[in-house]
Amino acid sequence: MNVVAIRQTEQMTFGEMFEYTKRFNEIMECSTGDIRDFRLAALMSDLEERYLIPAFHNEAFEADHPELMQLFRSVSMARSL
Repeated sequence: MNVVAIRQTEQMTFGEMFEYTKRFNEIMECSTGDIRDFRLAALMSDLEERYLIPAFHNEAFEADHPELMQLFRSVSMARSL
């Protein structure tokens, strides 16, 4: 029998939010669009992996993690792709 462990999504701490927001702001200072987009995509991937952000809209997840999702959407909307 193959048993798969399900990881629980952790809440983002204030310190983590501060560091990810700082990273986002540093990326936004980049004047080269391609590099900025690449770094924004990497930030999104890091957030998805660290906090198990669902690939599709999930109201329950968004209600449980409003600050995380606000940051994630800001990063997403900042991309020019």
